[in-house]
Amino acid sequence: MEQFFPLIIIGVIGLIALAVLWYIVTRFLVNIGATEVGIKERRYLGRRMPQGRVVANAGEVGIQAEVLKPGLHFVPYPIERVSQKVPLIEIGADELGIIEAIDGEPMPMGSIFAPDRAQNAHNNFQDPIAFIREGGVKGIQLRTLPPGKWAIHPYLFHVSIAQSTAIPQGKVGIVSSADGSQLDHGRLHGKAIENHKNFQDAEAFIYNGGQKGPQVEILTPGTYRIHTQSVSSENSDAMPGLFNIRLFDATVISENQIGLVEALDGAPLDPKDYVATAKEGHDNFQDSNTFITSGGQRGPQKDILLPGTYYINPLLFKVILESAKEVRPGEVAVVVSNTGKDPSEEIRRAMAQKIRERLEIEEREQMQIAAEKLDKVDGDKSSIDDIRAELMQGDPADKRLDSGAHEAYVVPEGFRGIQETVVGPGRYYVNTLAVSPIVIPTTNQTVEWTAGEMKNTFDPFEVISKDGFTMQLEVRVVFRVKPEDAPFMVAKIGDVSRLVQNVMHPLIDSIFRNQASESSAMAYLQNRHEEQERAEARVRMHLLKYHVDVVNVLICHIRLPEELMKTQTEKILAEQRQNMYNAQREAEVKRIELERTSSQADNQKSLMEATVGVDIAGKRSEQRKKEAEGEAYYISETGKAEAEKMRLIGEAQGVAYREQVNALGAQGVAIVETLKVIGEKNVRITPDIMATGGGGAGEGGGIGTLLLLNLFKEQMQAKNGDAPVKTNGSK
Repeated sequence: MEQFFPLIIIGVIGLIALAVLWYIVTRFLVNIGATEVGIKERRYLGRRMPQGRVVANAGEVGIQAEVLKPGLHFVPYPIERVSQKVPLIEIGADELGIIEAIDGEPMPMGSIFAPDRAQNAHNNFQDPIAFIREGGVKGIQLRTLPPGKWAIHPYLFHVSIAQSTAIPQGKVGIVSSADGSQLDHGRLHGKAIENHKNFQDAEAFIYNGGQKGPQVEILTPGTYRIHTQSVSSENSDAMPGLFNIRLFDATVISENQIGLVEALDGAPLDPKDYVATAKEGHDNFQDSNTFITSGGQRGPQKDILLPGTYYINPLLFKVILESAKEVRPGEVAVVVSNTGKDPSEEIRRAMAQKIRERLEIEEREQMQIAAEKLDKVDGDKSSIDDIRAELMQGDPADKRLDSGAHEAYVVPEGFRGIQETVVGPGRYYVNTLAVSPIVIPTTNQTVEWTAGEMKNTFDPFEVISKDGFTMQLEVRVVFRVKPEDAPFMVAKIGDVSRLVQNVMHPLIDSIFRNQASESSAMAYLQNRHEEQERAEARVRMHLLKYHVDVVNVLICHIRLPEELMKTQTEKILAEQRQNMYNAQREAEVKRIELERTSSQADNQKSLMEATVGVDIAGKRSEQRKKEAEGEAYYISETGKAEAEKMRLIGEAQGVAYREQVNALGAQGVAIVETLKVIGEKNVRITPDIMATGGGGAGEGGGIGTLLLLNLFKEQMQAKNGDAPVKTNGSK
């Protein structure tokens, strides 16, 4: 046991020596890991740290400004020691580090963020000694840490993490600076600064004269590492940034729209101008700096934005969306320009003279038309001067308008005022801040004074006639404005609605009242056409001064008082009944005459027949007398002849009979005479076929007698011209 004692002593001493060596090594030699930094503290044998300082420079007692980078370092322990090891500060790809210096020179008066006097000497704040030596300023630093790992002294610098600024599509970033010089007098936005790399280089922004407040420049869609509000990795307290970014929607102009722009900053606008003078190069107001530096004026702008998407600073430009102006067929647009040269007095006089000459020609033409119509109504010829005097009598129009001074506001192109040339149908992208289009219909327009509910209607006129009766008139006026007259009408009175309300309604009301007071109620009703023609002529001439062409004036209905209509109706009915009675009486008289005439006409034939019959009877009497005389003579002579004839025949027959008797005997002659009679009368005395049993001559004469009778019969028929009678099937 004793022999191992020295070895034990040596082992213990060795262990102690190793422990002492390990202690010495761990105190004098410090290993800093690859992702760490070491913080040293000097405890003895050094200068006293100045008051107000937080970290000590070399030779001063306290937390040392120098940090130990990764690796093996010798520390003169116990004079100095490594108080702690802290991890490296890591900044992500979409982040940046905002540095606040805990120690350093005091902040300059009026500044909020510390200028980086050491510039690149401190190697992105990784060399604290250089930062202190070169006069680094205490406070939030303008320089930021980009993505990466950084050896930052935690007692000297406080690091906060800020997210990168992302401007999405369809958005615009508006930048406001919390530090910088004061804005120029009268300006609302900080001027554009060079080389600040879209506000990513805060030092360049401040050093080059960046101004505090809203900036004229904007951020378009993209990702930016900008010095903005950040959050500490150690606590949730937010650290303010140099810039504040606000997102606004990009300006989108849809189809059939326009954007009217009003600048909220820039040079002052001339008081006599309505819109600012157009400037070039501002890229549809997207380049705010060019707009400002080229002298852009605040106020309404002449340039407009057409359909599209624009990245415009909404704090500098106010965009007003309006629909594109459309002039339909049958319309024109009178353009009132707020820009251009002021028309001189000479220009005004020339335009006034041109208008007067034009009005004189049109007035002469309209006077001629009115004279012709009134001549037809009145039936006599009137001179145009007479017509003018009649039509202008009691003119209710405003006499101040007769001089035509208002039309002097109509100017040629290029001058400020109502443009002489109108715009025809189509779609137009018009800056209504620079020009004011007034759409005027050029087709026929109708205004009615009627009890019906329609557009452009008024209550019927109630007028008093000459004989004191109240009449209600329903009137229709058809008018139009010629395209070439539209600017002058606008200069005279305004748009069509003002024309109807302020001119036509009171004017026509007055004309019909005056005209009705010159005639009795019934005469007015009966002379409706003439009154209508006179009213149209008067309306036509009065509206001509307003450059309005009257197509026609119609009296649609005249409503008289009920008691007057009742009396007039009864009078007319009585007159009509009297006329009916007179007509009936005349009809009866004419009917009697007609019947008399008809009767005479009906009996005229009989009368004529009787008259003719008397004549005929006389003639017939004479005829019969003559005939009777002739007949008597004829009979006398004939009788004498017949008597002589009969005497001679008798004598002849007597001689013949005697000869026959002598020849035939008395019975034979009787038979012959009988047969003559039978032959003349065609009398059948025997059947066509007769059969007998025979007999002699003594039995009725026999067959021979019968044959003899038939023979005589046939001879008598042949003598008389008759056809022979068939006997026994033969002739």
